[in-house]
Amino acid sequence: MTGSRIRDKRVRGEQGGLPFPTILITGAVFSGLLGACHKEAPPGSALAPSLTREKETLAAKDGLSKREDEDAVRKFCASCHKFPPPETLPREKWREKIEEMYGLLGQTKDAAPPSAPSLEAAVRYYVERAPLELPLCRSTVELGPGPLSLKKIPLKLNGVPPYPGTANLKFCHLQDEKRFDLLLSEMRFGMILLIQPSLQLEKTTLLAKVPHPCHTQVVDLDQDGVRDILVADLGTVTPSDVTQGSIVWLRGTRQGTFQPIPLATGLGRVADVEAADFDGDGDLDLVVAVFGWRKVGEILYLENQTEDYEAPKFMPYVVDSRPGAIHVPVADLDQDGRPDFVALISQHFETVVAFLNKGKGTFDERVIYCADHPNWGCSGIQLVDLDGDKDLDVILSNGDSLDDQVVKPYHGVSWLENRGEFPFTAHRLTDLHGVHYAKAADLDNDGDLDIAACVFLPFVKRTMPERKLADSIIWLEQTAPGQFKQWSIEGSNYTHPTLDVADFDADGDEDIVVGNMTMAQGQGDTLENWAILLENQRK
Repeated sequence: MTGSRIRDKRVRGEQGGLPFPTILITGAVFSGLLGACHKEAPPGSALAPSLTREKETLAAKDGLSKREDEDAVRKFCASCHKFPPPETLPREKWREKIEEMYGLLGQTKDAAPPSAPSLEAAVRYYVERAPLELPLCRSTVELGPGPLSLKKIPLKLNGVPPYPGTANLKFCHLQDEKRFDLLLSEMRFGMILLIQPSLQLEKTTLLAKVPHPCHTQVVDLDQDGVRDILVADLGTVTPSDVTQGSIVWLRGTRQGTFQPIPLATGLGRVADVEAADFDGDGDLDLVVAVFGWRKVGEILYLENQTEDYEAPKFMPYVVDSRPGAIHVPVADLDQDGRPDFVALISQHFETVVAFLNKGKGTFDERVIYCADHPNWGCSGIQLVDLDGDKDLDVILSNGDSLDDQVVKPYHGVSWLENRGEFPFTAHRLTDLHGVHYAKAADLDNDGDLDIAACVFLPFVKRTMPERKLADSIIWLEQTAPGQFKQWSIEGSNYTHPTLDVADFDADGDEDIVVGNMTMAQGQGDTLENWAILLENQRK
């Protein structure tokens, strides 16, 4: 879809006298990913008789033929998103997912519109065609890290329980222009922490308390010469349509402290906020990814109308009314001198969209990539010139399994190559269960960009050898232009929702940091390390 967006102002609540908009979206959120092998229940399996009875029960309840089932289900499911093939989930999950979909639409098996198939017909269609289980990705753990030599350095936080909730890690220049600081967003206890890894690893400074910080950006918002921090606050750890999300400005002082100032409250779950002068008036505006959940969420443009930063004022406009936005990185994508931004929108949209700045806060929308079906599990993007041709490509990870806790073989890392037209050209670089973020950097110092990636599958226990996934941190070595070889840095520790890459020790090579998060206290492994530095020992 192309064309200028109409800027839409709608009052939802107020913070400092500022209205904030809301858009309610209804729709079905399907789960499952394309490409699984179809497996029937093996003879003698304890599952086979129950599945046979399930099919017989469904057939008795609905008199439609299989052909009528298929036509009705395909038409109905494709009316608001791409059709999800049956092989994208194991058989046991489909009834739960279809009941969830019908519930979201306010329908039941007895109250579906005439144009919709009955719930039981939809269940029958999927159960009869779905595989018993999904296959696993190829493991590379036996290869080890290859040409990299990495020293693991655990980061423990003093004075807090061994129950990490690290949502985001970011190398940045907050206090020293020559050395990297590390910002840690801790979502369970609500902390923004500063670590200076090049100076003193055991020293951690609490900069501010924010309820559930998901993402940060270091920027001088008020242009007073002191760096500030913008914080995207989810407002709640668990998925929800409640409007407790916020944007918090940590205003830096010359004494090195930070004053928390809410810029927007009463939003859905805010996943990202980025600053740039979008309207060309000399101050910094904001673009905001309000992930929300199922019905609440949007992408907002907040025009800076501040006259006095003691009372900041931002006017919000809806740029895109879909829930599920994760990241909104800013760059001049079309090289016209104006900042644009790229949005990753998940949920059942599963798309990467460029919003090209046309001036005065208006944007043209161009689709960069759209996944094969509605629960591809998109989890992160990076804008980077991966192939060195002087334009920006996109590194996309898709590995979100938290909605259904199914390990999927078509999760992985893709390169969306910018060839000067939309959509970009998609290249699959590797399959990787549960990959949550991938970042490009020259890890082996050979002059081209490689990729580091981490895995977040907190529901998978280490004591499940029959479902052992092995790789939990990998790197992709670029061996020739556009060609990559996968190496394994770590296995069997699927607690990493975030990573970053930088030369933190200033020794001339790129180092990696990964964060740890457990989902619930007392469930699964209890971790003491809130992050792990992987110091590059390559000479």
